[in-house]
Amino acid sequence: MEATATFEQEIRELARALCGKAAEHKPSLFEPQDWMGRMIDWSLEDDSLRVALFRFVDVLPSLASAAEIGRHLREYFAQADHALGGLVFLAQALHAGWFVAPMVRHNVVRLARRFIAEEGVETLTPVLTSLRKEPAAFTLDVVGEATVSEKEAEVMEGRYRNLLAELVPIAEKWPSVAQIDSGPQSALPRVNLSVKLSSLYPRFDPLDPDTEVIVRERLRRLMREASRLGAALTLDMEQYAFKDLTLSIFTSLLEENEFREKPHCAIALQSYLHDAERDLTALLHWARGRGRKVGVRLVKGAYWDSEIAWARQKNWPIPVFTAKAETDASYERLSRLLLENHDLVEAAFGSHNIRSIAHAIVTARQLGIPTNGYEIQMLYGMAEPIRQAIIHNGQRVRVYVPVGELLPGMAYLIRRLMENTSNTSFLRQTYAEERDIETLIAAPSAPQPKPAVRRADQPAYGPLPGSFTNEPALDFSRRENRVRFTSALAEVEGKLGRRYPLRIGDDEKETDAWIDSVNPANPKEIVGRVPAAGTVEAEEAIEITQRFFPTWAAVPPKDRAAILICAASIMRERRLELAAWEVFEVGKGWREADADVTEAIDYLEYYGREILRFSEPRLTQQIPGEINHYLYGPRGIAVVIAPWNFPLAILTGMTAAALVAGNCAIVKPAEQSPVMGALLFDILREAGLPTDCCHLLQGGGELGAYLVRHPAIHLIAFTGSREVGLEILREAYAHQPGQSHVKRVVCEMGGKNAIIVDGDADLDEAVTQIIDSAFGYQGQKCSAASRLIIVEEVHNRLLGRLVEAVKSLRIGPPKDPRNFMGPVIDAAAHAKITGYIDLGKREGNCVVELEAPTEEGYYIGPVIFTAIGPQHRMAQEEIFGPVLSVIKARDFEEALALANRSSYALTGGLFSRSPGNIEKAKRDFRVGNLYINRGITGAIVGRQPFGGLKLSGIGSKAGGPDYLLQFLEPRTISENTLRHGLVPPEDLQS
Repeated sequence: MEATATFEQEIRELARALCGKAAEHKPSLFEPQDWMGRMIDWSLEDDSLRVALFRFVDVLPSLASAAEIGRHLREYFAQADHALGGLVFLAQALHAGWFVAPMVRHNVVRLARRFIAEEGVETLTPVLTSLRKEPAAFTLDVVGEATVSEKEAEVMEGRYRNLLAELVPIAEKWPSVAQIDSGPQSALPRVNLSVKLSSLYPRFDPLDPDTEVIVRERLRRLMREASRLGAALTLDMEQYAFKDLTLSIFTSLLEENEFREKPHCAIALQSYLHDAERDLTALLHWARGRGRKVGVRLVKGAYWDSEIAWARQKNWPIPVFTAKAETDASYERLSRLLLENHDLVEAAFGSHNIRSIAHAIVTARQLGIPTNGYEIQMLYGMAEPIRQAIIHNGQRVRVYVPVGELLPGMAYLIRRLMENTSNTSFLRQTYAEERDIETLIAAPSAPQPKPAVRRADQPAYGPLPGSFTNEPALDFSRRENRVRFTSALAEVEGKLGRRYPLRIGDDEKETDAWIDSVNPANPKEIVGRVPAAGTVEAEEAIEITQRFFPTWAAVPPKDRAAILICAASIMRERRLELAAWEVFEVGKGWREADADVTEAIDYLEYYGREILRFSEPRLTQQIPGEINHYLYGPRGIAVVIAPWNFPLAILTGMTAAALVAGNCAIVKPAEQSPVMGALLFDILREAGLPTDCCHLLQGGGELGAYLVRHPAIHLIAFTGSREVGLEILREAYAHQPGQSHVKRVVCEMGGKNAIIVDGDADLDEAVTQIIDSAFGYQGQKCSAASRLIIVEEVHNRLLGRLVEAVKSLRIGPPKDPRNFMGPVIDAAAHAKITGYIDLGKREGNCVVELEAPTEEGYYIGPVIFTAIGPQHRMAQEEIFGPVLSVIKARDFEEALALANRSSYALTGGLFSRSPGNIEKAKRDFRVGNLYINRGITGAIVGRQPFGGLKLSGIGSKAGGPDYLLQFLEPRTISENTLRHGLVPPEDLQS
């Protein structure tokens, strides 16, 4: 029936009728009745103006003064035409913006009122009664700030409960309206509430088993209350990463005895997802197996741009259809599937697209489903004429009404404005561009979509050198990946306590001294044992490398690169095992451990390709009678001294760079992570690296110092603390007897990294990113945030939310994915960090110190200090732990000066929505890696080459285009080809 001409003809006839009725008026969104309406109208002609307008609307709620509104107006619209340009000129002329600001704020508030209903019975009830007079039913969506703490989650649950408690008694007094209040078998609830599950838990994460347990309990309370009051709930579908967990919570609750017979609970599904048809089929199968009805709201999806961006950032398959026609075709397939199963489903079709709506209505008509057997849903304020046309056609229409404070609700508003003014929006094409109706109501001409292959552990490129693509991280929102990693942890746990010998040439050696690598979460548990190398072993390794160096240097770069690519392939196959080892040996959480392995793979792949750029001599100039070449060669013997905090990535990166450049290498992993060093050597040997080319020596600082001073060493690659790094520089540059070269040192040291939060920052985003940057992996990253500089006007508000968010963190063994934080690396680190916490209590005020677990392990909870001055040690010295010092700044200029007031300059961050201040930071925030409106950790190879300025390091950035040059020596060769007047013919042709 779907493919028949009659069916298609009916759809078009209905669509034409609806369009004709809806054409009598324009939606308020496209009605330029005031200044803001005209702005939206102009923005449809200019995408850059549209983006600037919506960004300005987004930032407006955070602007406390007329001067700030005027400044932002100038920054966003300095080049604007139309009447807006006059406003900008006026704001510039008046400087303070006192005249323009009230008008701008007034217009934005008016705009918000079109799409958001203010919370509170007094203001909300008139909106709802007005809708019922159309007649239209409603569902309420509570909007506002994101939930970042348990306290805020409790507030959100309270808002949901209050809406139910306040509105149900009022709704009971409303006269019944058959078109919207009557279902096929019984009356429908008059109060319908839409719930976002992420609002009920601050760290909503599929990886955390507590998420499902806690959210289920909170939703259970809401469902119980809704059931008691006779109201309905619908679970909104949010971003793709939350989809499977949302479905699981929904179905598991409906299986509980008290909810088995309750029909008034629904869930939204998004047709733009490749998974949508599979998910709906599974949901229908579940409902049929339990003999119960379930509500489904079918929508197209509101996160399309974000989903594409997130997937591309992570190098994951894009979960959404990238063509609008594919989404529309999916919507029609799912509509039919819903209606064909109307005995199991109470279907709601959320759309403003008249073609999609007509398809659902005609399908229902041909299946004999009455108009009260399903409903059409539309957004409040977005498509009023279409809504009226559908109501006039006799359908039940429900309006999705956002409820909350007008200005804090801007995040919702911006998402909806972007969605409904995009180039592919039906509303825009119909009312703003006045496209041909026949084109708009034609059947979507999309091919049948193929299901996305969603394997986050598959590379997006082949095994041979070519274009570089980052290794995708594991997607832990996928249950299969969580199961696989759990198995890897169990497998590795059974291998703990083994011995790992030194690797010197073909020999595996042991010594009389042993180093025990212990689990920092349980120091009694030995992860592995390695023999400590001394000067005898060091000399043997150096002697072998000296003999073998000419052989290795003569190996063509492409063959050396092939070994790295092969090692990357082996590492990829063993990635789960390697990440599991990191959980036990250095206390990394699941995502942190996996990220370290993917970074190591990236280094192998990246440097394996990069060396090919330097592999052939380059002709400098074409001169008759002379050939001039510029070329690179290896330096000699490299010593690699690696840290424990990225035990595979940094060790692999420095080792791979040395080897692929043609150097031989002696590798000394950190004392705290020797097993990871041994595992890397297994992989390199398996990949075909000659045994005499690279040697594994385990040991402490004495071994490292001996190697650094040795006259046969040409190159030292070090990552670690400033104190050790400066000592290496002193020792390396001191000439030793018998040394005939100047050593090259690649030295990456520490940081005292600052994040600036500007007065107009998005605090929802800032809080979560600050926590991840400061307390992720217990603050044990050289890139971690140690200073937080907050502009005075948002200091108290941000600090209050941050403190509450930190209180919501969980600390414990990293093997358990419930825990956000694990242990610090060892007893020495624990003592050092504890000492700094004591110092912080003397220099400033401790506003939060989360209690650490009392069980075995080197645990320290996150700590935040305020009233820290820039001169204090807490603001100047690297702590390398979960300690954050907060500094208040008068304004952005002072904040920037404070951020630069450090001898370190590794990473820095800025949260701001001021284009002017962002440009100032780009110019004047002197750090090696500056991150704007995002966290400051997690640099990705090739994307964010990593390295610092000042005392944070010397040399080029790791994972960047000039990093390998540090491991190479450049040479120039000039040959005279003019012999007795004979010039080669090819020289004369140039």
